[in-house]
Amino acid sequence: MKTQRQQLGKVGEEIAQKYLLKNGYALIAKNLRLRRGEIDIICAEKDELVIVEVKSVRTPGFGQGEERISRKKRLKIIRTTYNFLGQNPAYKFMDVRFDVIVVNFFKYPAQINHYKGAFWEQ
Repeated sequence: MKTQRQQLGKVGEEIAQKYLLKNGYALIAKNLRLRRGEIDIICAEKDELVIVEVKSVRTPGFGQGEERISRKKRLKIIRTTYNFLGQNPAYKFMDVRFDVIVVNFFKYPAQINHYKGAFWEQ
């Protein structure tokens, strides 16, 4: 059985995915788990590969976008992206962008904040 936090995260990822599709992004993968880590959503916007980390929150505070993701988590996402690109050469030559979508459940309906280019390879 999933914890309440895991259930909230799953709902947040579904909301983020619908938001991205509605805004013209093409879904490539979701909840991708590889040896080095996990990526919530991989999609494409035009000629750009977009790696999306989704944060579902119930309370305001704790910063915006990239501030909600630790440096360690960002590095893990970047390493996992390299792993994905190594296994999927069709995307190897696309520009890569790292986005964060924060789904705020402290308002109804849930509010979506999309931070494009929230972090980059360090």
